[in-house]
Amino acid sequence: MTVLAAVMLALGGLGLAGCGQPRTQPGAQQAAESSGPGLTAEEVRREDATTAWAGGYCAAVSELVRSFSRMPSIDPTTPQQASRTSSELLGVMIGGLDRTIEGLDRLSRAPLSDGERIKAQAVSRYVGIRDRAVGAKQQLDAATTEEASRAAIGSVRAPLEEIGRISLLDGFDAVPELKEASLRAPQCKELTDSRETARFDPGAS
Repeated sequence: MTVLAAVMLALGGLGLAGCGQPRTQPGAQQAAESSGPGLTAEEVRREDATTAWAGGYCAAVSELVRSFSRMPSIDPTTPQQASRTSSELLGVMIGGLDRTIEGLDRLSRAPLSDGERIKAQAVSRYVGIRDRAVGAKQQLDAATTEEASRAAIGSVRAPLEEIGRISLLDGFDAVPELKEASLRAPQCKELTDSRETARFDPGAS
């Protein structure tokens, strides 16, 4: 699921989990009950731990979705207005990235090595986009003339397009245990159980 596909959930006012893994406990219990016969106690514990970890991961990336729901539109009436509102938009986006990165960093170690790899790749990707967004915002904030504002506005589109292409659970589908855990974890279901058609238009000209 991409960021664009998840934004509609935030706009719809769904309360996405943002406070870590404890909320996963009911889902984990349900997972153990629905696993059926044949699982050992150790396998059930591993399944529950994987579900809890996936829930924490989804809670972290939910912060990015929330930031999109609060993004202001870009006002193109004048170059100065476009520059100011573009800076505000990037500021909200940077805040969402910061909270997502912090949430992922706070996650306990994944029960699967693939989980640690996926998390590390996601953090690296988010940090890179954040750094580029910060650079674009600094360029906008430093613009004092109409010409400088016009030039700075061009730097906004790249980080927006880059983050719009991100798949929130990138890599999960390739790991059966994580894919199944994401179907059990309530925080992940809140990200994926959408019947809406996603659309994101930051108003960039």
